[in-house]
Parts: sequence; C-alpha cells; structure tokens
Amino acid sequence: MAEIFYLPIPNEDVLYQMDSDELISLLENLNMQIEKLNEQEPEDMMSDEYELWGDKHEKLEDLIEIICEILEQ
Repeated sequence: MAEIFYLPIPNEDVLYQMDSDELISLLENLNMQIEKLNEQEPEDMMSDEYELWGDKHEKLEDLIEIICEILEQ
C-alpha cells in the first residue's frame, strides 16, 4: 500500500478554537484524505496492513464527525 501524505491534524481542543472557515477547510482536506485512503483499501481484511488502514480510516471519520458537530453549533 502506498503511503498517503497526511497534514498534521490538530487535537480536539484546538478544533473548538478554530473559526468556521478553518474548520471547513480542514473538513475538505479530511474528506480528500479519506477518499485517497478508500482507494488503497487492502484486500485481505485479516492482514496487519488492513488493521493499520482501518485505524487511519476510523481516526479520520472521528475527526470529521467532531468537526461537523462543531459546525452545527
């Protein structure tokens, strides 16, 4: 699996300090990263590679969910 370049992701506390434009920009970036990650999903669901892929995917999804919740407030 080719390595995906990830921009540094702020921790959750920092997300609450960002303005809506910053959050939207970050959200767009995270969605692009998830699309690239989806293209590289390993076939063997029992492999270590798949587990690492899944961890990255879940982290991105969690951040997207947090950002969406903040934007809805």
